[in-house]
Parts: sequence; C-alpha cells; structure tokens
Amino acid sequence: MVTTGYLEHDVFVRDMKFHFQEWGNPSAPTILMLHGFGVSGHMFDEFAERMQDRYHLIALDQRGHGDTDWSPEGDYSRDAFVNDLEGFREALGIGRFILIGHSMGGLTAATYTVRNAGIVRALVLVDVGPEASREGVENIQRFTRGPDELEFEEFVQMAHRFNQRRSLENIRERMRHRLKQTDSGKWTWKFDKRFREAPDDLRIGSQLSNDEMWQLFREIEAPTLLVRGAESDVLSPDVAERAVSEMHRARLVTVPGAGHSVPGDNPDDFTAAVTEFLGDLEMGRFEPAPASEAPPLSARMEAEEAARGRGSLVAVALMAGLGAVALLVGTMAVRAARARRRPPRNIPVIAPALNIDLERARRRALELATDLNALGQSGVSRARTSLRDIDLDRARESARDLVHILGDATVMVRDAASRVDTGKLRDVASRVDASKLRDTVAFRRNRRRGGAFGALALRVATRTVPAIMSQRARHRRSWAAWRS
Repeated sequence: MVTTGYLEHDVFVRDMKFHFQEWGNPSAPTILMLHGFGVSGHMFDEFAERMQDRYHLIALDQRGHGDTDWSPEGDYSRDAFVNDLEGFREALGIGRFILIGHSMGGLTAATYTVRNAGIVRALVLVDVGPEASREGVENIQRFTRGPDELEFEEFVQMAHRFNQRRSLENIRERMRHRLKQTDSGKWTWKFDKRFREAPDDLRIGSQLSNDEMWQLFREIEAPTLLVRGAESDVLSPDVAERAVSEMHRARLVTVPGAGHSVPGDNPDDFTAAVTEFLGDLEMGRFEPAPASEAPPLSARMEAEEAARGRGSLVAVALMAGLGAVALLVGTMAVRAARARRRPPRNIPVIAPALNIDLERARRRALELATDLNALGQSGVSRARTSLRDIDLDRARESARDLVHILGDATVMVRDAASRVDTGKLRDVASRVDASKLRDTVAFRRNRRRGGAFGALALRVATRTVPAIMSQRARHRRSWAAWRS
C-alpha cells in the first residue's frame, strides 16, 4: 500500500548506525537519495512527498550527518561514503534502483554508479559536476562554519539570509532536522563538528585531480539527468553543458528560481524534471546527447606528430642556446685575459663595448619572452575553441612527452654546464687572438642572437616547468578542499 508521510528507520552497517527516511510503496521501483554537505535526507522531503504514489523512496542520512553516527576515525573520504552506500543497499536487500545525489551526495552517487554499473538503473545528479565554482563553495563553508551554538531562531534567521528563496516557515521546518539542542539549552548543528574544526587527521573527499574527475563523469554508463539550479553559484552553465556533452547518455535540465538546493528551492519544477526523465526512460524515449564526430585517425596522427616535432625543436633550441651561452662566456674570458695584458688605458674601451652588447642581449631576451607569451595566450584561446574536437587521451600523451623532453633538456643543460673544465677554458682563451675574433662578422651576429636566445631558452627550461608543476600541486590542494 502507499504510505502517506514517511517512516524513520535505523540500520547498522559495519558497526555504524545509519538513519534514513522511507516514503511510498515498498513494492514500487526504489529511488535512493543522497543529500549534500551539512544537511540530511530530509532535504528531499518535498520531492519525496510528490513522488510517493509512484515510487518507493529512501533518503539516507550519510555518515557524520543528520541522525547517523559520526565516523570514529574521522574518515569522510569518498571511498567511505561509497562503501557505506553499498553496505546500506545490502543491509536493506535492495536490488537495482534509481540513484539521486545532490552536491557532495552527487559525487558519491557518480562514483558508486561507475563502480556498480549493473545496479544503478538511472542516475540523477543535482547541481554537481566535475568542477565547482570556488565562490559558491566558499559561501557554503562560511555558512556552515559560523557560530557553533545559537538560539534556534538565530539559526533560522541566519539560514534565511543565506537562502532567501525559502519562507521562514520552510526554513524552520528544515532546521528542525539539521539542529540539535545542547545541555545549555541552545542549539548546534547535527553534522560532525570536526568538519568545522578541521583537525589534521580528518579525511575528506577524494584525491582525484581535475582531469580524473572529468574522466569519472565520462565513465558513467547509466542514463543520467543533470539538474542545475538557474541561480546556482556552485555549478556553472559551462561546466554543466560540457559534462552532459562528454557523458554517454545524459540530459541537462535547468530549474528556474532555484539556487544550489534545487529540490527545496523549487520542488515542483524539480519533480517535473525527474518525472519526465524517468517516464521517457521507461517508455524508451530517452536518447543520449549527440556526440561530436571525432577527427579522422590520420588527422589525429598528424597532429600528434606535429606536437612531438615541436617538442623536439624545443630541445634543439635549448642545446643551441647552451652553445651560444658557452661561446659568449668564452669570448668574455678571452677579452678579460687580453685586457689584463694591455695597458690600463685600453680597459675603458673594452668594458663599455661589452656592457652595451650584454644590455642589448637582455633587451632582446625580454622582447622574445613577450612575443612567446603573446603566442602562448593566442594558443590557449585557440585550444579552448577546439577542445571538444581533440582526442583528449592522445593530447595528454603528447603533453606528457613535451614535459619529459623539457625536463630531459634541462638536465642535459645542467649536466653539460657542470662538466665544463674551467682550467682548459682559460688555457684556450689565453691562446685566442681576440682582435681577430672580434672582427668576425659571423661571431658578432651569433653572439647577439645566440646569447639572447640561449638565455631565453635556459629561462624557459629552468623556470617555466617548475612553475607549471607548482601550479598543478596548488590546484590539487584547492580541488580536495572544495570536495569536502
């Protein structure tokens, strides 16, 4: 029979108590719902109330949230959430089911679906994608890391300021499920306080890189509905559209009048979007988003060879620059040796000429660096425009090859410099006729060009690559932070 309202239950999974709400007819198709950070399964109350006549709905309070136990070890990693879901499914004897996940719960749902493709009939991701807007994530963190204890109405007013799309009555109802009363008579959050304290031993989220998160979404094979709030500051339209275009079978629906908390901000339109998706799926009308045609294999091979060729040219340029720098150093040594044997009156003549050449070399190096920077920005713009037409796996391989080439060239430069025998260099310099060398037109031209290019090449090899790796490390850390 159909249950009006919901029932509260507890179940133990690996010595942890998990709380959940149950709606609808147990014999109907099951929808299992995962909430976002800081809330509980009750965030789906309005949606479940509207769907209980057709489905069996279960809203789980995930570990550390709602009325479920906190993790004794402080383990809130993505793997822990995914393992909890599978243990919960087995404990309740659920077979194949429809999975809905919001925000943090959406990332858990996506990971679970990839690992258990045969169990998830359909997937609904709510305002979550491979990337999140930093501004939206920081807004959520500021709200949940505010005062730890307040009067109940103070929490209600604070929540209303955070999300003014809801009425005060709605927020009061929601906060009754998110707060608990303390011994002092005040109220505090139900979710694990260690999220607010952030101790060093707390494990949160996953360590997947940005590229790995995108690959995770591409590996989802279940029919997927991605729902975005039109006023969301967490999931941008660009990320949502790209995610759907790169997934196997996915549809994007934007719900008007909703921010990040779509099911509660606009429950009617959210329910309509999910209902239409599930109905089309049951009737065989759901079609995957059309995939862009991949370029021919020959074209991709040519592009890869061109990329490798550019990498080889960089290595050759670095070695040419090293030779030019070594030549310039030898010339300076020759001039210095000759200067010591000349009368003092000749010294002022040599030094200004040398300084002028070096200054011109420095200016030319800066000009070349500026040109390369402009070319790099132009290349980035063109790359973004054509990104969807590129075989990303082959592009990554080419990029790795280029980084290895640059790294190997840098090592060769340093090794070559360390093997220079300064004693022999001085001996050779003492035997060179500097006046004849100075009169050589080719020498003067090569010294100016080679010196500038060599300096620029060494600067690119020794500074740019470490900077790129440092930026990648910073991106990993920031990525891990928002996923909590």
